[in-house]
Order: sequence, then structure tokens, then C-alpha cells
Amino acid sequence: MSFCNIIQRFNRRILRPRPLSSLSQVPFIQPSPLLSRFYANSTFRSPSLQPLTNLLIGITAYGFLFGTLYILHENYKKYKISYANKAIQKGTIPEMNISSDKFYPRSQVLEKLKKLFTPQKYFQSCHIIYGKHGIGKSTLIKMASKEIGQGVIYVDIPSNIEDFGKNFAKAMNIKMSNLAYDTYNDRDNLLGKALQVFERAAKDYKAKYGKPLVIIYDNVDRLIPKNIKIVDRLQNNAIYGNNENYISVFVSSEYLIPQRMDSRAHWENLDYFEIGELTKEESIDYLVNKKNIKKEEAKKIYELVGGCIIDLEKVADDLFSGQSFEDIKKKIKIEVGKKFRIAKLMPGDRYYESGRNIINALLNSKELSRSELRKFSIYLYNEDYKELMDKNIFEYHPKTHKITFESKLIEYYIRENADLFIK
Repeated sequence: MSFCNIIQRFNRRILRPRPLSSLSQVPFIQPSPLLSRFYANSTFRSPSLQPLTNLLIGITAYGFLFGTLYILHENYKKYKISYANKAIQKGTIPEMNISSDKFYPRSQVLEKLKKLFTPQKYFQSCHIIYGKHGIGKSTLIKMASKEIGQGVIYVDIPSNIEDFGKNFAKAMNIKMSNLAYDTYNDRDNLLGKALQVFERAAKDYKAKYGKPLVIIYDNVDRLIPKNIKIVDRLQNNAIYGNNENYISVFVSSEYLIPQRMDSRAHWENLDYFEIGELTKEESIDYLVNKKNIKKEEAKKIYELVGGCIIDLEKVADDLFSGQSFEDIKKKIKIEVGKKFRIAKLMPGDRYYESGRNIINALLNSKELSRSELRKFSIYLYNEDYKELMDKNIFEYHPKTHKITFESKLIEYYIRENADLFIK
């Protein structure tokens, strides 16, 4: 039987409050031969005191067992914490499985991330790193955390949420066998146990080094919508329950995460860091030097898709496969058209009229505030806004509370279909 089982059985059978048995039901514990001879030769004996003697011996035995198990339990907790502390000492070293032609070194963004992951004297306890899919957020964040090392824990939230607690424990260098036995088939309990170990380790780290830990939750979007309560729990721990022992960083690509977290916290408790697209110069440099595209073609690609590295890479690969630029544009129109249909923005769809108003306003001003957005879409309810903003046609920027087109591809599709969208 494992030690965890012993502790649990002890808690259930011994520590659980229960009424005291009568003296006649107290089990008799056989004394040692030495004590037997002592009692046999003693003149201070009375049959009426025998039950009381048995009770005292039983209490002593239970007390000894409790003390022994308590000491073992405390040592076991320290044993688990020691593993976590070792992981914290060197930091999590996330795997970097990316080829050089898929990555562009953005030194300015990298330095800002490293500064964010290096706590100063005064710090925010909760940060959201935001940026749309395909711009290289995770790669840059992994690089920054790897370069800093000590005091930075990186946790990748898996697609299968059942594995979240296991991933958390792995990041903390906690063996599954070191967590309570009954948590193996209980996702929430397993995550809770891992969080407890982390918070204890964060407290020890703060006491030793005088600065908080940094924990990064990447791909938080995978928790929505079914597991949004886990996001709420992590946010509550970060803002209200950590006693400044650690800083939580949530990495998101979707509108719903910053919107949800913003609605549940005062503005001063959240800090935003947005990772945007590559600039025009960076995009052309990437295409020319990483993908071996001629400079003139690189400019055309940028004007079509913008600075999203995954889109730049896709068009470059299509060109190398022998497709013409015109064929690529036709394929892009079909793919973006699917997005508009999913977002219900085509003629006759639910959001067509409101969407067309927003589109024309953005074509004129490039960005809208949330109040301006409502002015151009007065017939939409809050849930409608959430659905519309979550379809990758428009992009919400939480730090400035501005709305823009999601990419140059979207604007290209609109202009190519001016008769449908432009008034």
C-alpha cells in the first residue's frame, strides 16, 4: 500500500470525529513482559482500575501513531515541495520544436517579454499577453522564459483539458505518484493539488529571493467555453489569493478571454501586452532571407496578407509549389469567404446589415472604439457582439479597447467584393 493510501485511511478511520466508546469496549493492549511483572509484583492494584488502565494505554498508543504519521506526512509534503523548488531554481525549459524558416527573431518584442518575466519592486500580479493566431506568440514567450530561466514556470494548456493537471505537475517537476492517490481520476482535484504545491513553492521562493515567481499559462483559449470556471479560478488566485508570491501571465488569441477577465477585475488589477504582426520591413526581410522570395514578390505578398507570419509562410510555400500568384489570390478569396459565412456576414445573414455598417466605418477610419462600434450596430445585443468578435473578421485590442479588421486578407476580400459590402 502506498504512503498516500496510508494517510488517507488514517484520516478516514482515526482522525474522523466519532463518539467515545464505553470503557468496557476499549480494546485491551497486551503490555510487555516487563510491565506484566511490574504489575504482578505491585501492591497498588485494583480490579476497578483495569478499564481505566486499558483506556490510558490505548490513548497512548493512538497518540504515538498519530504523532508518527503526522511527522511522516509533514516530511512528505516537504519532499513534494523540494521537487517543485528544484524546478523553480532552474525554471521550466520549454521545448522549442520549430525550424528556422518558420521563425523570425523579433528582438524588441523578446526584450519586452523578458522584462515582463523579470519582476520589479512594484508589479502587477496578473497579465494578459494577447495576439491573434499565427504571429509567433508561443515561440517568443518560450524563448524569453528559457533565457531567463530561474523563477519562470511555463505551463502549456493542452487541447485535452483532462491533461491540464498532469501538465501543471510536470512543469513543476512533481511526479504523479507524489500527488494524492485519489486524484488520478479526478481532473479538478489533481489540478487543485498541483496548485497547492505551486503556491507553497512560490511562498518559499519569495521568502528566499525576495521576489515573486512568474507562471505562464499558454493557450488559455483552450479552456473556453466549457472550462471557463478554471480560468476564473486561476484569475482569482492571481489577483486575490497569492499574497504577491507570484505573477500570473495568461496567453490568449481569442476575444472571449480578455473580455471575460476584464469583466471580472478592476482595471488596475490587469495589465495587457499585445504582440502584433510583423512590420512591412520585417515581413519582407523574413520572406527574402528565410523563404528565399524575391524582394518584389515579397512586397506583393505583404500587401495581400499583411504581417502574420503563418500567412506569409503559406503563400511563400504555395509559390514554391508552382502555383501562380493569381491562383493563390483566388484560393484565398474562397477561404476568407468561408469565414464570412461562418460569421453570418453575407447578404441575408443575421449580422449582415450591422456588419456592413462596421466594415464601412473601418474602411474610413481604420479603427473603432467600443462606443463607436455600438453606434454602427445598434441592433446587436451583448451576446451578438461576443459571437461577432469571436469569428476572426474583426480584431479587438484589449489594451486600447479598439476594433480593427483582423488582417489585410479580410480587407482584401471586402474590396474584392465591394458590391456586397461597400456602400
